[in-house]
Amino acid sequence: MSATDQVTLIGRQVHQQWRAERVNWLVLTGIVLLLLVIIATLWGLLYLQSVERPYVEIRGYRFADEETFQQFLREGDNRARFAEFTTFLREADVDTALIPPRDLLRQGSDWLRIREPAFALPPRRDWPNIVATLQLVRDEVVPYTGPVVVVSAYRSARYNRKVGGSASSHHRDFCSVDLVPRSNISRRELTEELKAMHVRVGPQSRAGLGIYDGVRFHIDTCGYRHW
Repeated sequence: MSATDQVTLIGRQVHQQWRAERVNWLVLTGIVLLLLVIIATLWGLLYLQSVERPYVEIRGYRFADEETFQQFLREGDNRARFAEFTTFLREADVDTALIPPRDLLRQGSDWLRIREPAFALPPRRDWPNIVATLQLVRDEVVPYTGPVVVVSAYRSARYNRKVGGSASSHHRDFCSVDLVPRSNISRRELTEELKAMHVRVGPQSRAGLGIYDGVRFHIDTCGYRHW
């Protein structure tokens, strides 16, 4: 083999090795970029999830978070009206530690799905309607079920219509609450306690009792009945 052929062969080998190394670097660079894209996508999804989930969950039910409530208070004269509402409840012998006034402004757990405000203030004329219901919850429900949290209290006409509520729903006149227990009480035990309570004090309290799927239940004092 001549010197020229040897030089040519070496040149070809060097070129092939360079091409192989270049391919390896391109593959490595592509893998790194792909990993960066995956990490950025996952971070973005987690961020969007945190932004789009303005709620906490209790017993599988969604409750609007504190920031959502504070945003509600910043709208119009809501803060001043809420302060008046809180004062009214305290003067009406309502245990505001057991059920905070804020919780009574929750319209329901479907506000995100139906694109309605999570909170709403009932008209001033309807405030007295909730007093007897809350006293019944305090005296006859909580001692047997344990602490409860309000899923839905007052509902605007628009909200009530969107969730398929009855036009005569007592959520509309602020006489009823939907509740879930904070404890791990079973549905069976909860149902037994509520039915026993309703038999015991329902007629004289004009108590309405509704038991839904899971551990959600309805209490009002607008007429003795159950479902």
